[in-house]
Amino acid sequence: MDMLVLQGACGLCCGLVGGMFLLAGLPKLADHDSFLGVIASYRLVPSSLVTVVAWGIALAETLAATALLSGIATRPGGLLSLALIAVFTLAMGINVARGRTALSCGCMPGSDGEHLSWKLVARTALCALPALMPVWIALPQAAVLRVESIVGGVCLFMMWRATRVLAPTNTEGLSS
Repeated sequence: MDMLVLQGACGLCCGLVGGMFLLAGLPKLADHDSFLGVIASYRLVPSSLVTVVAWGIALAETLAATALLSGIATRPGGLLSLALIAVFTLAMGINVARGRTALSCGCMPGSDGEHLSWKLVARTALCALPALMPVWIALPQAAVLRVESIVGGVCLFMMWRATRVLAPTNTEGLSS
């Protein structure tokens, strides 16, 4: 496969994952009290550490997004993204295994109604695939291609997110 194609795919993945973590991290920093409740509800850290963990997650998500979207530190951004995805997958999986599925995933704005399930655990784990790309492949050297590929990835993420938020939740009565 042509190296430029792989580098372009890397840029798309940086934009996709970076956009995801930017949309996830900034609201957690802005409305920190709500996110504290989500962390506490998972019952995975002692109550004395909930505030530290919540700040750490929100800052790490924002840092990963900045690293990936800037195109400057994509490998560290990809590694941080993989670590976050692993922690989130594990936390959700533990709670689903405990039968605690009535919890909000706490992923990002608009996902409050989405409760934990094995399907959500699998979808979260699949987010690791695009996060792997910037760890293994460098972005294109040409600044224009770098920016275009990252912006393209952000657009892909926003289109996917729009389908999640705008999709009808009740399909009864819809004709095919």
